[in-house]
Amino acid sequence: MEAGEVLASDSGIASGLARALGSGSQLVTEAACNSIMDLSASSVGRERLAGSPVLQRILYVFSQVESICEFVSSRITKYPKGDTEANKTSHLIIDTVVLLVNSCKVDKLQSMQQELVRRALSLLYKIWKKVQLLRSLADCNNGKYQLQSREYEISKAIFRLSIDLASPACLEPDVVRKSIFGQVESDFESFVLAYWEKSPNLYRRKQNTQNDDPVFAALHSAFNLGAASDAIIESFIKGLVSCPAIASDELDINSFLQEVHDLGDAIKYRQDIRVLRTQYPSDQSSRGCAMEEHFFYDGTVFLDEDAFTKKCKHAFKNGYSIALRGMEFRSEKVAAIASTLADLFGQPSVGANIYFSPASSQGLARHYDDHCVLAWQLLGCKKWMIWPNPKPLLPRLYEPFDPLDGILEDNSGRMEVLHEGDMMYIPRGYVHEAHTGLDEPHMNAYADYSLHLTLAIEVEPPFEWEGFAHIALQCWVEKQKLGGSRFDNVMAKEETCLYPLVLHVAIRLLSNNDPIFRKACMVAAKLPSSSSCTTAHLNALRSSQRSTFDEIIRNIERNCNFKGAFKSIELAVQEKNDEAFQWMSWLRHLPQGGDADLRIDFCNVLETLEELVEAFSSNPEQASVGFTGFKSRFCRCVVYEDACQSFETLLQMYRTTRSQYMRGMLALHGAHVS
Repeated sequence: MEAGEVLASDSGIASGLARALGSGSQLVTEAACNSIMDLSASSVGRERLAGSPVLQRILYVFSQVESICEFVSSRITKYPKGDTEANKTSHLIIDTVVLLVNSCKVDKLQSMQQELVRRALSLLYKIWKKVQLLRSLADCNNGKYQLQSREYEISKAIFRLSIDLASPACLEPDVVRKSIFGQVESDFESFVLAYWEKSPNLYRRKQNTQNDDPVFAALHSAFNLGAASDAIIESFIKGLVSCPAIASDELDINSFLQEVHDLGDAIKYRQDIRVLRTQYPSDQSSRGCAMEEHFFYDGTVFLDEDAFTKKCKHAFKNGYSIALRGMEFRSEKVAAIASTLADLFGQPSVGANIYFSPASSQGLARHYDDHCVLAWQLLGCKKWMIWPNPKPLLPRLYEPFDPLDGILEDNSGRMEVLHEGDMMYIPRGYVHEAHTGLDEPHMNAYADYSLHLTLAIEVEPPFEWEGFAHIALQCWVEKQKLGGSRFDNVMAKEETCLYPLVLHVAIRLLSNNDPIFRKACMVAAKLPSSSSCTTAHLNALRSSQRSTFDEIIRNIERNCNFKGAFKSIELAVQEKNDEAFQWMSWLRHLPQGGDADLRIDFCNVLETLEELVEAFSSNPEQASVGFTGFKSRFCRCVVYEDACQSFETLLQMYRTTRSQYMRGMLALHGAHVS
């Protein structure tokens, strides 16, 4: 093993193997692949070869070998007979490609020629699909020279190759913005100032405008919406793979790839899809007691696509709606729309679901969301009922939902009917439900059923105004460290570690009751840059962001106190339980300089909390005075522009990982097949 690692690390040997792969001789190519396999016995050997010219050369050979191309393009329903050297070599090349791609660090893959990667991706995807087909057949174990690569290894290689591959722009950002918010440049800014996180808004589409809308037309063709219901169901179920969860604050796609073992698996119930209907008791006065009835059991994995599709069609005919999650990972057109919205609102990503409902039905029961929603009616029509947020605070993303029983009057809601092309904005926290089967005039031939797309603008914790306040504090503390020579050791610890931690906690406690901290921060929003844009609207939006920041700093100055924050810290230390402080784990992504003992370990914050209690418990009055002085200096000296820069840097880190995941999942749904 050690000798193999030494040989794999020798650049001369790696270059020689790369040349041998391109020799044009089948025997030499086979010998080179066998040598690569031998030298890849250890993880070190694999990584060294994957980072050498060998990977690019094997990808080129892979995309040129005629027997591989014939294998994926043929209509055979069994493995090719293993008695030919060509079949043996092609299998060996495929196995070598999969091994090296899965051993290569993502940053190394970024330097590959994009056209070469595209060709290899298309071919590898077809091989993956062919292997899936052959796997299900009775004679799949009869071939002497079958692939050694397992299906999940091939799917992981597809994911890896695609994560930094630029996608062709199927829908330009300006086109998407105008389609959703209006043709005038200032329409988006007007929406934000008037409705965003404040109240619902309905966008009516005129029929002639709808027909000329390229985004609406693209979605119509993507989901085959001119067809009958069975064909529509087939259009969005065919070829689906599961989209495994990625941690919301995961910023290293390599870590995700090391931990995930189900890339390319069949879809799972609830994680990927729901088939459900809402049933009401016969006593209509008990509408608040409605129950969601699911057609499948939780966690069911649908290995047989044809059987699953048949069951979905049957469920649809019996009043069940089909809700498919993660459309931004399954459709390039939806991905383009979601990416544009994420940029416009200055957020890491936007989720997308589709809901297909039969006549006279209700899918989801009455509920509210922890994210804002744009509901776009693509087919048929649907009646929506919307009630204002019963609480003064916007719900936080990922926090538990409160029950709705008995808190809403049916006649207190707003009723709207969405026709094809219409769009409804629903702020987070607003309760809503939707029904089909309306006796409405002017409904088209497909009005018996409805399909709408929801675009979920999810505000992750770092990108609320509370998050911006934490970022501003950390940014300011880092600047203080640069001038830390004026502190002695004890004061330096208090000023750069202990007092900042107390203020982080105090800001959190304040945000539990102050609505402004829950709002989305849009300082990084990518606004239209056209020269025809109305400057007044842009200035008004930017000015509102700065005004919000100033108000937050005033609230921190007035209302953040040492006593409440220290009490919650003491309780956590006494119980040796830092669960109440897990919300701050994302702060680990912010830079911290200086000596190690002047940094806060946000991944293991209990140790620092214990140190804080030990330092301040003997004289809490003095600690309170010191904290008040620290807080006042922060509120007086914090620089808005510095905080904006740190905020945008963190946002870009989140976006990079989300975009890599999106591109990988799109590839597993056939985005690069030519």
